[in-house]
Amino acid sequence: MRPVHQLVAAATPGDAVTEQALRWQEVLRGWGHPSELLAEHVHPTLAGRVHRLDGRGPRVLENAGGLVLHYSIWSAAAETAVAHGAPLGVVYHNVTPGDLLRPANRQIAAMCDQGRVRLTALGGRVTALVADSAFNAVDLADAGLGEAAVVPLLLSPATPPDRIAPATGPPHLLSVGRIVPNKRLEDVVRVHALLQRAHEPHAELTLMGSWQGFEPYHQALVGQVAGLGSAAVHLTGKVPDAQRDAAYDRASVYVCMSVHEGFCLPLIEALQRGLPVVARAAAAIPETLGDAGLVLPDDDLAVFAEAALEASRSTALRATLAAAARARLDELAPERVIPRMRDALAPVLGAAS
Repeated sequence: MRPVHQLVAAATPGDAVTEQALRWQEVLRGWGHPSELLAEHVHPTLAGRVHRLDGRGPRVLENAGGLVLHYSIWSAAAETAVAHGAPLGVVYHNVTPGDLLRPANRQIAAMCDQGRVRLTALGGRVTALVADSAFNAVDLADAGLGEAAVVPLLLSPATPPDRIAPATGPPHLLSVGRIVPNKRLEDVVRVHALLQRAHEPHAELTLMGSWQGFEPYHQALVGQVAGLGSAAVHLTGKVPDAQRDAAYDRASVYVCMSVHEGFCLPLIEALQRGLPVVARAAAAIPETLGDAGLVLPDDDLAVFAEAALEASRSTALRATLAAAARARLDELAPERVIPRMRDALAPVLGAAS
């Protein structure tokens, strides 16, 4: 078997794209293909597992029988993949439209816009086209790349704990992920404020994630909390995995008000921790959750506050959502996803055999 190497723009601990590439690497090696991971930027803690493109990258790529590019932004990794002669598989993880980010960071917004436009540069070069949601596949079709095989994220197996009984104490809302404008965390803050005013004055809210590069948005959220007079709101920043998992365990409901997600891994993390989910029906969110959450096609924040209260307190609802979560996680189990991954990559794997 010839090597099938993977490329990402940046390799960072805790980054969903990086984690996917590392899991795919294990699978590729299990199929008998030597496989290395290369990136333009490599966090020091991953230096032993990921090669820098401007370091050993060129030497590693010399004998590649196939390449897999995990696309989340245009980068030197994408340029390298396009220029290389080996059969190329592209896995599209989505690029946030710049308009959703521009008020907080014009530079990153411009990079995202370029990332979406430059998808067309992959045309005529792609041997296998993969999207991790049907929502993402639409972007690829719109870019003229054709029909993509939909392969969900490759997850670690998990059995949700039994959390059917309502949590003791006041409701505790949780949202995990980068503190960026497309997440519409200002709506989560308002949902929490409505819950405090109308039902439970001691309800808590934790917003967990990094705001690096989006400091103005973070400051706006802090000002919003102060202006609403909301108590028990915690913006933690980025935290270690153990602290994140503890937050899932303490919370009574996960609330997602995002307007743009290509998959949204934290929703699945919530299901894996037995935490009921209330979410806005936008982008790939309904597809990711299936029937395993309260997915509301509504912009009335009072409706979300009522749903968060019910998901925190109702034993019957929590039991229904827990059963649906187990079914959804079974659909996303590695033994179901890996064969789809192999079928999607068949043109690249065949060329590298």
